[in-house]
Amino acid sequence: MFTESEFSLFDFVASISEAVDLISPELNSHHKKVAYIAYYIAKEMELQEKEVNDIVLASNLHDIGAFTNEERMQVVLAMFKDNDSDKHSVVGYELLRKFMPLADAAILIRHHHAHFDKAVREVPIGSYVIHLADRLSILINENSEVLGQVPEILSKIDKEQSIFHPDTLTAFNQISKMEYFWIEACSIKTDNVLPERIQFHKKVIDLKTLRDLAKVISQIVDFRSRFTSSHSSGVAAVALEIATISGFSQRECKLIEIAGFLHDLGKLAVSNTILEKNGKLNHEEFNEMRKHTYYTYSVLRKIKGFENIASWAAYHHERIDGNGYPFHVKGEDFSKLARVMAVADIVTAITEDRPYRVGMECEKAIEILSDMVKNGGIDDGIVELVKNNFSRINDVRIKAQQEATQEYNNFYNTISFYNVVKV
Repeated sequence: MFTESEFSLFDFVASISEAVDLISPELNSHHKKVAYIAYYIAKEMELQEKEVNDIVLASNLHDIGAFTNEERMQVVLAMFKDNDSDKHSVVGYELLRKFMPLADAAILIRHHHAHFDKAVREVPIGSYVIHLADRLSILINENSEVLGQVPEILSKIDKEQSIFHPDTLTAFNQISKMEYFWIEACSIKTDNVLPERIQFHKKVIDLKTLRDLAKVISQIVDFRSRFTSSHSSGVAAVALEIATISGFSQRECKLIEIAGFLHDLGKLAVSNTILEKNGKLNHEEFNEMRKHTYYTYSVLRKIKGFENIASWAAYHHERIDGNGYPFHVKGEDFSKLARVMAVADIVTAITEDRPYRVGMECEKAIEILSDMVKNGGIDDGIVELVKNNFSRINDVRIKAQQEATQEYNNFYNTISFYNVVKV
């Protein structure tokens, strides 16, 4: 079971960066490589430990504002162009700035494409570190022997040296002499190397803070499309309400709400074309969609202390008869709280409005749930509880999704303002 003392902000952020990289398979482990390179540049510059930690956290999340593969690739192809006002930097900043443990990292993300020779105001040194690390990561070709690439990489950086902070270049020139730096930077094992070397203070994060972070992550998933902008908030609210009525402990109820916010994390691997399709998915599209539950599990299980949260979140398409996906769990392997999540996802999906249909009213929704019980799909006891408390549960869902929709609208209104006013 999860315990607060085992929770590491770095572990969580590193795992989320892996999830964000699912958007663009072409950029495999991009965030982790940037974090690795930025760490060594910052250490060579002898920055304070707090600055180094914030740089690593920001590096792991620097492109979270690029919601689609097209946006991610556009950022990469821009290379040395002036990207200080790029939308994705603003989006990433706005997503994180109100979450205090990552507020300083958010500022670094906001300016991580700032060009030193064109800066119109003070830019944190950490942003300049990430900018150089980001460009270096893109220049490394993983399909070729890395040491042989070094002279060409150094030449390209030298030709564009005016856009980088001189101190970051001085530090990079020193570490670029070390073969191990290039070998590790090109290795998919950089995520194993960094935790061994970075001196993060392990903080005890209470459940409220963890819940706030989970909600931020759900926005990274849901805000990719207006059609999904409130879904995770609805599932989290319904799961919490069902668990509360069922008599689970206060702690378990808080944890199932967190799992609800994170249950669709794997949808970062699903294209927006599929997410926003106005109609039924074809066979190939449905197969792509089905993968998301596996990716949710794959990412969350790597966070120490999240073993149960990972299964509760990822099993939301499993079924009691073993005919769900992706693990076909059943019996004792399909725990009670995982079953609560499965029902919460169904309740939310059939009662919320979708682009191709209006959400179902009470009678029709209960009919659908009852049929799924008869077919051996979902827990009859949980469905009976939903039937007896439908109005209460649905009211909670509606309120949560209305608030999430308002947050979505406010978020994009803010982004539109940034597009007009250069900061």
